[in-house]
Order: sequence, then C-alpha cells, then structure tokens
Amino acid sequence: MKEKNKVYIALLIVLISIIVCLILLYKDNGKTSDFAIKDESSAIENAKKFGDDVIGWIRVEGTNIDMALIQRNNVANVSRDDYDFAWTNSFPDEKSNHLTFVSHNIRNVSSNPIMDDDTMTRFEQLMNFIYYDFVKENQFIAITDENNETSIYRVFGVSLLDEGQYASYMDTYTLDEQEDYIKKAKKESMYDMGVDVDKNDELLTLYTCTRFYGATSNYSFRVDARKLREEEKMKYASVETNKNYDKILKRMKEGENYENQEA
Repeated sequence: MKEKNKVYIALLIVLISIIVCLILLYKDNGKTSDFAIKDESSAIENAKKFGDDVIGWIRVEGTNIDMALIQRNNVANVSRDDYDFAWTNSFPDEKSNHLTFVSHNIRNVSSNPIMDDDTMTRFEQLMNFIYYDFVKENQFIAITDENNETSIYRVFGVSLLDEGQYASYMDTYTLDEQEDYIKKAKKESMYDMGVDVDKNDELLTLYTCTRFYGATSNYSFRVDARKLREEEKMKYASVETNKNYDKILKRMKEGENYENQEA
C-alpha cells in the first residue's frame, strides 16, 4: 500500500510540474495580436483630393482611428472638418527617428471618457488608452507611408500632461536626446509596460487635447510607441498601473459623483 501511495505522489508531483510549466510557458508567450497590415494605397490617394500634403495613413488598434496623415504647412487648415486626418509639424523622412502626430479631440472630454461611440472622429478615441483593461488588449499602431509601406509600432507609455508640458515636434534626436525622451516618457506614463525601449529604436508619439480636468484646463493626452524590431512578434506586453494612475482614478471618481448629482 505504501509503495502504491508513493507512486501516486510521484505522479501527482509530475502532473503539478507539467501544469506549472504550461502556465509559465503561456505567460511567457503571451497573447498575440491579430492587428493586421492593410493596403492603404487607395485611401491615401483618395485623401489627396482634399488638397493637403498627405504623407501616409494611421490605424490604432481597438479604435476607429483610421485616417490620413498630413504635413502641416502654410496651406494646411487643421480646423477643417470635411475629412479625418492627423497632422505633423515636423518633417518625417528616412532620417527621422521620432514621428509625432496630433489630431483633435472635440467631444470626448469627460473625466470618464467614452469608448464605444463609433461616430467619434479624429483622435477622440485615443482616450481609450486611459483605461487599463483597454491597454491590456490593444497595444499596436500601424503607420503607412506614401509608398504603401507599413510599419507597426507597439505602445510603451500613456501620459496625461499638464499645461507646463507641451508637445515636441522634433523628428530627429541625438542618441542622448532620444534616451532622455524615453526616460521622461516612461516616468510620466500611467502604466508600467513590459516593453524594452532604447535610444536606437524609432519612436512614434500621438497627441490630443483633453478637458479631463475641466473645461478651463489645458492638458494633453499622449501615447508613446516604438517600432517593432526585426523578427519581433506582435505579442501583448504586460501592463501594470503605477502611482501616476492614482490621480486618474481619483478624477474619474470625482467626475462620476458629479454626474450622479447632475442626474
């Protein structure tokens, strides 16, 4: 009987070991995104009919952000509302190591931003990234250039910036400047994400305005990403909120209480 018990115990230990290994393997592999590259050539050509300097196309996973990218110049009117676009004040080209694009957020200005309204335009749904559950499942951005070549970027930081901070439109950084920017972006991010970023990476930054702290506030919402490295898989990175998120949750609760009082 004792020998039989020893066999059962040994089998149980083996079974537990296999389960633990499978769990660790799944955790290490992570979940893979199905965010796919698309042919944007027709969309880019169609956007050119509006007369702006169209330099590409952008799509953001989990949102309805699917629009033209234009170069802001003396001709571009970024207040026009006859089509959707994001713009840059810099001059991204083959020498650029940091792309920056901006677009409007006219309606999604609550302290509890709306996620599922597909009538939203421009960068209104960029505010989806303020939600932890959203970021866990949506971390990739596609940038397609005029030649219909698409690069995928993975998000590594999300920040809400006060009026003392401002959007930088630089498109080229020295290695030291790039390193400083990455440190700053990670420090200001409301999430700690398991994404390795270094000064040799090509970066992408998206900005929009927000009245998260009220109609008279002047805050910017920023999403930072880096280009996928060669042979890198589109697996979702780990995400954890940090101390910067505490004030976000506090403000959301304040807004919820205010809305309940108004109802």
